[in-house]
Amino acid sequence: LGDVYKRQGNTDSRRRQIANLKGNTVMEFKKEKVYTPLVATPTHNVSQAIKYGNLVFVSGMVGEDENEVLMDGLEAQCERAFLNMKNVLESAGSSLEKVLFCQIFIGKREDRAIANKVWDRYFLNMDVAPARYTVVAPTVAEPYLFEITCVAGV
Repeated sequence: LGDVYKRQGNTDSRRRQIANLKGNTVMEFKKEKVYTPLVATPTHNVSQAIKYGNLVFVSGMVGEDENEVLMDGLEAQCERAFLNMKNVLESAGSSLEKVLFCQIFIGKREDRAIANKVWDRYFLNMDVAPARYTVVAPTVAEPYLFEITCVAGV
């Protein structure tokens, strides 16, 4: 259908008008930056999260506090990364209960047990736990031992 409109010289606004006439709802979303002072400011040109429509996309959270103090050890870094993710979600008007999907990055296969232990503190008692995959790979930057990112509803 899109090619037909293009061949007829119709613009995007005309396409929306036609879609609305057919009873379809066309939504236009604005990309919004999410920020909370409870989490360290990213060092690159990266947002803590982006809200787009009814979804929020959280950047990789690591185990450092809002003053960029890194927690000592894997479990403490996992715990802080989850807390950071929770804080960013809440500043976006979301919550851990609305998390749809997570990606976890750990440095060694043996680290899964500790990462799962912390995961369970946050997600074990939910009716529907988020989908997730875990990547075992060298960490992005020393001395980070854990990183988590997610997509959630708002």
